[in-house]
Amino acid sequence: KTMLLPKHNDADIIMVATGTGIAPFRGFLHRLFMEQTVANHMFTGKVWLILGVPVTGGLLYKEEFDAMMRNAGPNQLKIDYAISREQTNKIDGGKRYVQHVIAENSQEFFDRMNNGATC
Repeated sequence: KTMLLPKHNDADIIMVATGTGIAPFRGFLHRLFMEQTVANHMFTGKVWLILGVPVTGGLLYKEEFDAMMRNAGPNQLKIDYAISREQTNKIDGGKRYVQHVIAENSQEFFDRMNNGATC
């Protein structure tokens, strides 16, 4: 299977990954924000990556994601980390998982979905 851009180049993309599940999203983000590709030039939407890992040491490709943030247009790439053994969520003070990031940002999440974001 192939990950494709949404039909509309200005549509938002929301990606939720845990641990090694980041691999396909990393490739997709690399294509959008690091390579000189047609996708890079055509995409004008916003990408929101929510990545969950147990500890900071498990943040794979952090340097690459930082470079992507620098390469992306203003407000074009948002990355939120849920580091379950080191962060607490704002809902009940327990461990922070990806579902807590979504819940903590539920208004933005549903606004994006209602406006055609691909998830």
